[in-house]
Amino acid sequence: MEAEGFKKRIERAFNNSEFIKIIFQYPSSDRAVIKRGKVIKVFNDSFDFAEVIDGDVTYSYNYIVEIKNEEEVGA
Repeated sequence: MEAEGFKKRIERAFNNSEFIKIIFQYPSSDRAVIKRGKVIKVFNDSFDFAEVIDGDVTYSYNYIVEIKNEEEVGA
């Protein structure tokens, strides 16, 4: 899925207040980075994410490789 497809999925997660897992693969990294949380704002080239460990962060769509629904722990 390209960045535009991931943007649409992020928008859907935002509109439905979904708890999701996002897997990123950065070019300089040997392994994937996994983040869990809820989308709190959507922009044209990035989005704000309330991540369970890191708090509120901003990510680009460029390095996303997968988005999955996730069960929210303690919900």
